Amino acid sequence: MNRNRLFAARSVRLSLSKLRPLAVLMSLGIAVFIFADSIVGAGISSYSNKITTNSALNYVEVTSVGPDSAREITDDSLSRFDQIDHVVGSFGWAQIDLAIEDPANWPSPNNPGAFMGTPFISGITPKVLLGDVSGGGPGEGQILLPDKGQGQNYAQLLGKEMSFVYTKEIGPGNGEPVYISLRVAGIYDNSSPGTDGAQAAYVSSKVLKSTLANARPDKKALAYPRAYVRVDSADEVVNIQNQVRALGYSVNSVAGQIRSLSGLFALLALVSWVIGGFLIIFCLGVGVSVGGSWIKQRAREVGLLKAIGWSGASIAGVYMVELAAVGLIIGVVGTLLGTLCSIVGTAVFSGLQLDLLPVAAWAMPNWLLVLGALFCVPLFLCLGAVGHVARLARLDADSSLRDL
Repeated sequence: MNRNRLFAARSVRLSLSKLRPLAVLMSLGIAVFIFADSIVGAGISSYSNKITTNSALNYVEVTSVGPDSAREITDDSLSRFDQIDHVVGSFGWAQIDLAIEDPANWPSPNNPGAFMGTPFISGITPKVLLGDVSGGGPGEGQILLPDKGQGQNYAQLLGKEMSFVYTKEIGPGNGEPVYISLRVAGIYDNSSPGTDGAQAAYVSSKVLKSTLANARPDKKALAYPRAYVRVDSADEVVNIQNQVRALGYSVNSVAGQIRSLSGLFALLALVSWVIGGFLIIFCLGVGVSVGGSWIKQRAREVGLLKAIGWSGASIAGVYMVELAAVGLIIGVVGTLLGTLCSIVGTAVFSGLQLDLLPVAAWAMPNWLLVLGALFCVPLFLCLGAVGHVARLARLDADSSLRDL
């Protein structure tokens, strides 16, 4: 009996050494598919989270003048908006004229650089091209300028502490210049201007509010021409629109103009299913090849095993168990390698901050894909070998030993 076990173990080692290149190829293939699915999945997750929680899709635009409203938007209005369920913040919007004080930084000798001081609203404001600006926008004492305009590239002003001028009302039709010092913390992309205009200069809401209050000292309360109400999810935008409209304001939103985002995300999620389908096809093709080759190399052993008393059923059972074990090893190695690559790879891609593929860092692979690989590899190895095993098990010892 010990001889039988030694013989079987030796034959397994010999067959494994011959099939090692195919087994390595299969493990690497599994790892590549799992890694690719993780990158795509992390990208879809990051994109979905961003577009539904921090983009123009989850904002309601509120205006004080419109077919449904003639009410002013004040700080009290913003407080009422904030009390609505699913609202995570309300921001008043207004603009004020700003100009560069130092003529050395003017776009031209007669043009002091006409900017419109505008509140920075995350998710609506254009992309920041240069500068270290947090997601919440510029802080107090900071300003974002457009990258180009009025014949000048403003990127050269990045990091400079500059004095800007605005007009303070001192009487009907009269004003005086007031200076405010701000550091240029970033440069944004104004190649496709929105409602803020191509010459918007973004500041914090606090800076804008204090500047407007100082510029119009006679006004008792600051009124905003419009406001933006941020909702925690794009799915709740229509509901918030209705509640704000019920308060007597005119409302609008991008999400309200789109019937459903489910089709977009279903299409993106389909990519993951496609990768899973390719993984199954890959495992089937390589598994059948490996399983068939494995058993073909064991043909000469059948006669020896039968000569020492093994039955055809016992030989078939042992070979199938061996194939299942080998398949499980291949699957485990491939999935472990794929998991490691997924965790490290998503962290690397996230650090690169690619606009085309905004990936969430340290993402784990799709557990359904991992389980599928662990199940499919042994199954397809056995399926690829079952015909060969059945034929070999039926051979008699003399026929099997003729080729020795």
